[in-house]
Amino acid sequence: MTTTKPFTRSLSLIVSLSLLAATFTGCQSTNQTMGPGKVIMPDVNKDPLVVNTAGDLDRNTEVQLVEQMAAYRARYKQYLDLMVQFYDRQGNQLKHDWAIQELANLSNGPERAYLVVAELAGPDLKASNMHDSADQLYEQGIAQMKNGAGTIGKLFYNKKELYGAINTFNQLISDYPDSDKIDDAAFQIAEIYNHYLKDYTTALMYYQRVWQWDPQTTLPVRFWVARIYDEQFKDRVKALEYYEMAINMESSYPVNLVWAQNRVARITRDMK
Repeated sequence: MTTTKPFTRSLSLIVSLSLLAATFTGCQSTNQTMGPGKVIMPDVNKDPLVVNTAGDLDRNTEVQLVEQMAAYRARYKQYLDLMVQFYDRQGNQLKHDWAIQELANLSNGPERAYLVVAELAGPDLKASNMHDSADQLYEQGIAQMKNGAGTIGKLFYNKKELYGAINTFNQLISDYPDSDKIDDAAFQIAEIYNHYLKDYTTALMYYQRVWQWDPQTTLPVRFWVARIYDEQFKDRVKALEYYEMAINMESSYPVNLVWAQNRVARITRDMK
């Protein structure tokens, strides 16, 4: 491969942006219940994988915009902190309270992870070489993921641990972009976003990276992409396409295979 670390310059920024969701959804508590929560859904008129592919063509511009936005956001907070200190020293309680309130609004407001590592990495990495350090990061991520999943399956989970696992897997992808573990790391990240965090758009992107980085993968990525299109986005045409891919390329998962065959039969019948 010609480029070994195409995006390390922006790694710390992107990891920080990716972890913001944990900060603002209460990851400080040890255990979280799935319960009724906000499910992240894309515009039903836009195919997330098509949007992602189009975005790959103009990624450098997006990276620059996000970096500038993050820098200005940080400076905004810095100046609010300075104003709080200034008015405190001055004894101006009214303006001190104004600055405190504005700072609280800034901290409590939504801050989006506009880019994730899968976007920066792009579709052209190849899972090819063995790296002991990458293997160690992968095992570390798996351990964090298991801790985050908890002992009662998906009823109780630790968001902080799950975001930590995402961070570790992303570090593997960023530090060892030619590792034979990048596709496995992308798969685990997709699983976390799909089954725990309910961010289906990001899950689709990471599932897609798995087969882009290893076209021969037999991991059940096409199956879960089909399930997301089928159950979350209600796009039966796309679901049918990926169910058929799963049947042809992921037959080593018999339970998934039966599910996919049943859904293909049902969707095909309903479309007649």
